[in-house]
Amino acid sequence: MTDTPIWLDAFPHDFTVAHERTLRGLSKVPERVYYPGARRDGGRDGAWLRIVAATGRVWTGVFASELQAGDLSVISSWPQPSTLFVAVGGGPYLVDTRDPDAWSRLSRPSVRHLEAVPDHGLALLLDDEGVSAYDAAGLAWESDPIPPYAQWLGRLDDEVHLRAGDLLHRVSLRHGTTVAERASW
Repeated sequence: MTDTPIWLDAFPHDFTVAHERTLRGLSKVPERVYYPGARRDGGRDGAWLRIVAATGRVWTGVFASELQAGDLSVISSWPQPSTLFVAVGGGPYLVDTRDPDAWSRLSRPSVRHLEAVPDHGLALLLDDEGVSAYDAAGLAWESDPIPPYAQWLGRLDDEVHLRAGDLLHRVSLRHGTTVAERASW
């Protein structure tokens, strides 16, 4: 397992981000912010990300890593153009790149899949509870409970499909309504 998260350019955004490891030889950024907590006096080691906000502010975010096999390891743009999504084990972080003190941790510690649906303005997270959809304003909807062993199959029109055992779960992208039916295969 690697400690370098994958970058997902999922939504239009007004910032740049790079893993510090790829920036060798450049001067260190004086503003270093540790998460959780947005502390300046140190914290746990984790994913080191160099962030350049639309305002020109340059800072380094150090996101505590709790990665285990099966956990999501990704950084991504988000439906809100100045927000950075960071998942490195545990609940994912959302950080306003213009103000590193404006952050939150999503209560989704078992998240294992992120799916961008930019034509609906949604970021979908699959965890052991089900699917949650986030838009630029925050949590848009949650699906009905889906078993923790459900596998993401993909999107078909205005639904996402998951399979758990012999059941197919169809989740509406408009409002999260979930229909479970016997899989035909």
